[in-house]
Amino acid sequence: MRKTRTKDIIGFFIGLGILFLLNMISSVVFKRFDLTTEQRYSISEPTKQLIESLENDIYITVYLEGDFPASFKRLRNETKEMLDEFQAYSDGKIDFEFINPSAAVDKNERDETYKNLYKKGLRPTDLNIKDEDGVSQKIVWPGAIISYGEVEIAVQLLKSQFGGQPELILNQSIESLEYELAFGIKKASTPSVQRIAFIEGHGELNKYETADIMGSLREYYNVERVAIKGNVNSLQERLYTNQDSTNAVLQKRYDLIVIAAPDSSFNEKDKFIIDQYLMYGGKIIWLIDQVFADMDSLNSKNNHTILATSKNLNLDDQLFKYGVRFNKNLVMDLRSAPIPVVDGKYGNQVKTKLYPWPYFPFLFSKNDHPINKNLDVVKAEFMGSIDVVGKSDLKKTVLLSTSEATKIVKAPTRVSLNMLSYEPPVQQYNKKDIPLAVLVEGEFESIYKNRLTPNITKSTQINFKEKSDSTKQLFISDGDLIKNEFDEASNQFFALGFDKYTKQTYGNKAFFINAINYMVDKSGLILSNNKSFKIRLLNTQKIKENRVQIQLITTLIPILLTVLFGLILHTIRKRRYTR
Repeated sequence: MRKTRTKDIIGFFIGLGILFLLNMISSVVFKRFDLTTEQRYSISEPTKQLIESLENDIYITVYLEGDFPASFKRLRNETKEMLDEFQAYSDGKIDFEFINPSAAVDKNERDETYKNLYKKGLRPTDLNIKDEDGVSQKIVWPGAIISYGEVEIAVQLLKSQFGGQPELILNQSIESLEYELAFGIKKASTPSVQRIAFIEGHGELNKYETADIMGSLREYYNVERVAIKGNVNSLQERLYTNQDSTNAVLQKRYDLIVIAAPDSSFNEKDKFIIDQYLMYGGKIIWLIDQVFADMDSLNSKNNHTILATSKNLNLDDQLFKYGVRFNKNLVMDLRSAPIPVVDGKYGNQVKTKLYPWPYFPFLFSKNDHPINKNLDVVKAEFMGSIDVVGKSDLKKTVLLSTSEATKIVKAPTRVSLNMLSYEPPVQQYNKKDIPLAVLVEGEFESIYKNRLTPNITKSTQINFKEKSDSTKQLFISDGDLIKNEFDEASNQFFALGFDKYTKQTYGNKAFFINAINYMVDKSGLILSNNKSFKIRLLNTQKIKENRVQIQLITTLIPILLTVLFGLILHTIRKRRYTR
């Protein structure tokens, strides 16, 4: 008996010593373990580096507190667990709280809270909640405000998805939590240093038509408008290494340039300047309309018919060299955005009705690339197809494409609203997955290789380069993809992607910002948007049919197992001590 007691005491102190040793090790060595198959609770290395490099404290207010259904509680719990991970790696620099913005009893006080949240950039959503009296509607604010000193950044945590199932939307929102929160922290804590230029001088979208996207990008980057005009120093600056200015070292002025919807021809000098900007590692987004057609012209015609004609931009050879060909055609798609069309009259009033317009295709991503993962539908207008051509050593990724019911018409072609009076000939829409946005990465070859005289190729001031450093280009066959509606009378513009007829906001802005972040952000934060969680949904129909049986199993079996385990333990102890 005494030996047993001595062994127990020794075992107790050994266990206590092991616990003390583990506690000492854990205070020196920081390690967290994620045992989930999807690494659900692990954050990426770029996110860890961002959090660990924070110089000042960050405070995050999350507006996901309140009486929510189970699905919304899941978003709340996943957000808290993600912020717990952030806090663990921040060395005490990140703190957060969850607030119910609808907690105030007084209506005026609640309205004032809602107004302030809206001003800060958060957007509410209406939630249908089932109760004993039926279905009631509740306003919720599924977002967070990140505060860093005097800077406040709004982060929308619930993704929007046109026509998506609620369970799918929720799962996509959870998949994107790390990326959205990390980018919000980066945006708040990092000053804008990278520079982006919108090129002008060839009929590109003007400052009013790009007001919304440029304003949004300025939250992340320094954004300017630049006219090339044959100036070799417009996109690059030359640093001379000697006093007589004969040897120049070229340095990019901009990390990325955007060429959006030009409508006039590029001369060879401007093409050369763009080419050499690319050769020295510059990144380019091309938004090219090869065919001229727009709704203003269509609506202004008495017979609502226009002739869509091809443009001469003098870019075909250059773009082909870079791995793509913009075709002189228009894509028609049965999966398309609606437009209002006069459908009759009530007295003196004109009656309009919305009809799907095949020239305004809805674009969805066919892959999980970080740029378009969990992205809402993108709306396009009068797009042409893109062919992937040229060398195979370039990495080419189709980001956006058409549906399985697509038709292609070559320019010139007649475009008429009268076609909406008839059912579309479905058998003619027999093409699918036509590329409309292509990302090309790698080392590009100059279009001017073996085409220039020796006095240019050997000039130490020009420093001609015939092969680029590793870089990226994005080719989109719709200049209007980033064009916002502008009202000249009121001097106001609508948000990019907002459809004033359906009141739907499409994913154009998110797609474009994601693309720029992927192309120029060296931290690699956007790669955290690669997470994918499997949806494990309960079968609600089976639960309803077997409700009583499930309740009995989930309540009685644990009790019976506990009693059985107790009886077995009692029997073992009785036999041991009886001996």
